[in-house]
Amino acid sequence: MNLAAKTLAVTILFSVATMGSPASAEAPPYPHSPIIGELSWDAQVVKLTDGAGDNWPITWVEGDLQITSLGDGPGFSKRKPRLSLGFARVTGNPPTVLAEDFVSNIDSTGGGSKGIKSSALLMVDQTLYLFVRNYKPDGKDFKHSRLASSNDRGATWTWADWYFSGTFGCPEFVQFGPSYQGARDGYVYIASQDNDSAYEFSPNIVLARVPRESVGQRGAWEFFAGMDAAAQPTWSADIANRKPIFTDPHGTERIAITYNAGVRRYILTTPHQPPGITAMHTPALGVFDAPEPWGPWTTVSYEDDWAKGSRTYHQKFPSRWMSRDGRTMWLVFSGLDGGYYTFCLRKATLKLTAR
Repeated sequence: MNLAAKTLAVTILFSVATMGSPASAEAPPYPHSPIIGELSWDAQVVKLTDGAGDNWPITWVEGDLQITSLGDGPGFSKRKPRLSLGFARVTGNPPTVLAEDFVSNIDSTGGGSKGIKSSALLMVDQTLYLFVRNYKPDGKDFKHSRLASSNDRGATWTWADWYFSGTFGCPEFVQFGPSYQGARDGYVYIASQDNDSAYEFSPNIVLARVPRESVGQRGAWEFFAGMDAAAQPTWSADIANRKPIFTDPHGTERIAITYNAGVRRYILTTPHQPPGITAMHTPALGVFDAPEPWGPWTTVSYEDDWAKGSRTYHQKFPSRWMSRDGRTMWLVFSGLDGGYYTFCLRKATLKLTAR
């Protein structure tokens, strides 16, 4: 594929003053955060290259560099053919963000649920890890997720010889600082809605961990299995023993968790299905916080119509764009309509309670 004509993405700023923070018509699943008193959204959204693609898992590599991936689009340089899986480098700080496509050995075509797509990226000690969803093993359906790793920042990838089935259908790495600096311990964590498809809501979110030096070894993975009598997490090598870390009866889908070091809280984002809406994607968004990746979770913001009728998804707060004090964050998201079928950013400001 010739990318000689590759260009830096143009940042477009436009007003969406109607995107406020109305009270939710549906009660949130958890009480309000004792740490974060209020989340307010900026009235503008930053967009890169209209129609570039969607989903945008992203991880902090080092310095100013992040790596992201796209689904179902031509990328920032509008290359052909459209890809179900492609990659780009991202630099800068919102609202001035630049993105540049690059070629990998696993760039893939296809579309919708029948094309592999990235659901997670993570840089750990100069190894880049990727989970793809919609993976189809021989003789099976597309409802599986598979791991790959790269030692050259995404140019060439090696597939693991195993995959998840039945659950962890859309896994996302828990994100910390550049190249995993500031991680809570020696483990890498993934979280996912508890089903096998990125196209269906589940009430539960599940969590798994693996020693950071053994990410590629299936036998090293453990699954959160609930809290013990001393309120400490338990782990099981048997995926069937998994227990949810989070439950919303209105559903979770394409979730993300990032550690906000400034406020020392994990921030979880997930859409949900408001009353009367059964669509695959909705305008709803919940933001939650917790002292640990497994909780206990409390509510920061819970809106049934965050996107004012537009169907949005794969919302996440990259650690690279969290302020030192943690009070400013930028949400990355995309969507099917409303002009959001591209790499979108929206600023969130946190007001902390007195401590």
